[in-house]
Amino acid sequence: MITDFQHRKLAYFFNLFDHNKNGHLTIEDFSEVAEKICDKLSFRPGTKQYEQAMLKSVALFHKLLRDIPNHESQTIGMEPWIEYFSRELIEKGDEELIFEYIEVIIGFLFDLFDDNHDGYISQLEYKEMFMIYGIDTTYSESIYYKLDLNKDGLLSRNELCHAIETFLTSDEENMSGNWIFGKFE
Repeated sequence: MITDFQHRKLAYFFNLFDHNKNGHLTIEDFSEVAEKICDKLSFRPGTKQYEQAMLKSVALFHKLLRDIPNHESQTIGMEPWIEYFSRELIEKGDEELIFEYIEVIIGFLFDLFDDNHDGYISQLEYKEMFMIYGIDTTYSESIYYKLDLNKDGLLSRNELCHAIETFLTSDEENMSGNWIFGKFE
């Protein structure tokens, strides 16, 4: 059984992806975010960068459609979302599935928000992610430094993977990874 804290995190995560705030996830929610990213990075339709950004942004949605039962055609509601993640990632602790979700999320976040392709997410790139998703940037700097486990001033792929795993599975409220997507309480 998941804790209230884990339930709140999963609901918050759902709402981050529900770009148009209609209570359901659709492909449009993911493609609208990709459009914002492409606009910010000046990727124009028809370019390789634009197409890759669009593909990466919808890859998570397609995985969710395949994995989550009880979704209505091409939409995912919050209740099936929470039930699925609660059962498969938290209660069963399916490590292979956890890894799959970390990889698809990190592939989206890391590849799209690593503007200069240096293999790290800078503080500015991290703040830009907050802005694109409509996350309050007030705490982005302090969260960024908490996620920077080796204190080198950059977020590596490994540090982000660790944070995402914590966010998806942990019930320990004091772990810094719980705040990777902002302060939600």
